[in-house]
Amino acid sequence: MMGAQSRRVTRRDGERGFALLEILVAFVILALGLGAISTGVVVAIRSDARTQVNRTALRVAQSRLEAAGISEALAPGYREGLIANKFRWRQTVTELRLANDTRQPQGARPAPANGALRSFWVEIAVETPDGAATKLAALKLAPEARQ
Repeated sequence: MMGAQSRRVTRRDGERGFALLEILVAFVILALGLGAISTGVVVAIRSDARTQVNRTALRVAQSRLEAAGISEALAPGYREGLIANKFRWRQTVTELRLANDTRQPQGARPAPANGALRSFWVEIAVETPDGAATKLAALKLAPEARQ
């Protein structure tokens, strides 16, 4: 009878060792899984922060483009500035002149002489703190300066 008890004890000791090994493997797998998940979360948070900064830069560019010709008169040239000590903007205004073509397209109405318009190409570039740039451009019209 002694032999049977010793075999049971041996099996239990072997089973205990096997259970410990299973637990260690499970912890390693759990640690690897948590590491992968935490890396994914960190990447998502960084991506979200970058998206927020780029969205703000786009809003700054839109605001500057809308203000061109409204808050200040359109004139060819280059301007730049800094907003919120983070976003550097550059504005380039180029006057577009049409070639002296006296022919009128079919069905076109001549522009009134007293309300002549000048056309300008306005480009806005906004640079974020991390160096990314957002660029917008538009054609703007302004009345001729009266003499």
